[in-house]
Amino acid sequence: MAEFKVAVTDYVFPDLDSERATLAENNAELVIAQCESVDDVISIARDADVILNTYFRPLNSQTFSELTKCKAVIRYGIGVDSIDIESATQHGIMVANVPDYCCEEVSDHTVASMLSLLRKLPLSDKRIRQGEWSLSYLKPMSRIREMTVGIIGMGRIGRLSAMKLSVFGVKIVFADPNVSEEDVKDENLNLKKVSLDELAKVSDAILLHAPANPKTYHLLNSEYFKKMQRRPIIVNCARGSLIDTEALIEALSNEQISGAALDVIEGVPPFDPNNRLAEFENVIFSPHSAWYSEDALVDLRKLALDEVLRVLKGQKPKSLLNPGVLSNNN
Repeated sequence: MAEFKVAVTDYVFPDLDSERATLAENNAELVIAQCESVDDVISIARDADVILNTYFRPLNSQTFSELTKCKAVIRYGIGVDSIDIESATQHGIMVANVPDYCCEEVSDHTVASMLSLLRKLPLSDKRIRQGEWSLSYLKPMSRIREMTVGIIGMGRIGRLSAMKLSVFGVKIVFADPNVSEEDVKDENLNLKKVSLDELAKVSDAILLHAPANPKTYHLLNSEYFKKMQRRPIIVNCARGSLIDTEALIEALSNEQISGAALDVIEGVPPFDPNNRLAEFENVIFSPHSAWYSEDALVDLRKLALDEVLRVLKGQKPKSLLNPGVLSNNN
């Protein structure tokens, strides 16, 4: 009988054979499920040493209070809004994520989305397929080098997006309460830190790279859209909850913004084809695919499993998000 047990609440991979084999080599049993309720989680994880979580939510006190051995919850991903970290800490459970597995992909997707909107490529493709070979529906169009790009959230992905955009000669400003200009000067990026309000006023494009938490919920709302003076495009490859969807629709209708590229939308999936956002030619969608490449998928699984193995060996996760739990446990 295995010494340890690892429970998977849900997953998006074809199988978990590699995880099962590696864990078996480390005297650990893998139990997997596609949980749809708290009871489902408790049934597979009550006596688990570690939980691996993808999208199932919420993992909170209702679940944690029923766990008898759990040392850690590891998220297959970067965002941890599916996990109540404060509650986990109170129950002596470490929380970790995989913060650096798809940074290149998301920043690539962000920049590609921005350029596609600014050069109006999706609109060109659509109209040409309808037999309209013309410049008229593309006007006006501005030179990218003359633009100011505002980035909300200057973490790993925000910095990569800034680095990739810098070759276009754009001016880049950013807003992030946890990052100073000194922090990014070390990376040879010519960035200016501004307030959120200033970013709204000066930006021709606004890229969202902030995490989802109570402070960033509906960060882009009706009041914030009204502060945008240059009719920017909005690119969201972060979390849907950062944007108030009704306010976004209003901003598009009132031409307060010039368009939006959305890899995430609050409450989606499923996506209703009758969603009002689909009515706008200057809105482009992708199915939360910014993170995806075959390479990123391999990295995600390996790095998450590395964290599991650290915990089983009595070590703390490399990406521990609630270090206070260590003093609590002591």
